[in-house]
Amino acid sequence: MKGQFTNNKIGLFTLAVLACVIATGCTQQDAAIEGEESEAAAETETVSNEEKYIQIVESVLKEELNGPDEKYVQLAKAAMYGTEDPNSVKQKENDMKLASYIKEKYLPYFTEDGLTKVQSIGMLYQYQSMFYFDAEYTLRLVDSEVKQSDIDTASNQYHMKATVELTAPGEVPSLHELRGKAIFSTKEGKIGDFQLSQKDSTLSNKLFELAEKD
Repeated sequence: MKGQFTNNKIGLFTLAVLACVIATGCTQQDAAIEGEESEAAAETETVSNEEKYIQIVESVLKEELNGPDEKYVQLAKAAMYGTEDPNSVKQKENDMKLASYIKEKYLPYFTEDGLTKVQSIGMLYQYQSMFYFDAEYTLRLVDSEVKQSDIDTASNQYHMKATVELTAPGEVPSLHELRGKAIFSTKEGKIGDFQLSQKDSTLSNKLFELAEKD
């Protein structure tokens, strides 16, 4: 009986040890799986953020480089040339309508500070300004390329290239290349700074020529 009791104790001890080993193994396996899932989630978030930022920049390029934006032109002309008295109630209403429209179009993509900044340096609607003078032409975004910066410390910066087609009555359509950079606020997930300029001055020169004809 004593031997049988001892064997039972050994058997129970062995089962207990085996259960601990299995439990430990499961816990380690679960932890490993959770770690892999966390890493995968972090990687997915990084990829999706990059894609989201690229889509934001592309959306801004579409807004900026397809024209005319008839409503913007109408509101801008009213704000700039609608009244002779800059302090009149009507003039203030015109200014507010224009500001409201620009916010409606661009605040989904820009931080408030970023939008104020790019407006102050003339980065918005800069290639549609000649529509104010009733120049007849259209702009069409033909192609664009947006890439995240290769520099690790500048991962919130995205470089862009765009090709636009300019067409006007009696003119041969022409293609023009533009380049720029968008800097994102990682806190807000929106553009905090935006710069877009021509590779050369051919587009501006052509727009001035068209404005002088009218």
